[in-house]
Amino acid sequence: MERLITDFCFLPAYQDVFTGETHLPLGVDGVVSSTHTLYGLPDTWVLARDDEGHPLVLKAHIIAGFMRSGRFYSPEELASISYDA
Repeated sequence: MERLITDFCFLPAYQDVFTGETHLPLGVDGVVSSTHTLYGLPDTWVLARDDEGHPLVLKAHIIAGFMRSGRFYSPEELASISYDA
């Protein structure tokens, strides 16, 4: 499924299920990441950090998914999309 996600321009993202707020993750270099990292997310979303301050755990109401054209897709929504032309 990862290749389909890349082919159809879906970007890794996270969403707060209570507020609908979404964010794209960043790499350690500050550039939008092509994978689900925990960098660049709001501090209020982070539940635990390591000794160097790197995020380790997100709060339970933050879910991973994907963004495309400004819309967030949960993994379940993405799995149900028809990729036929």
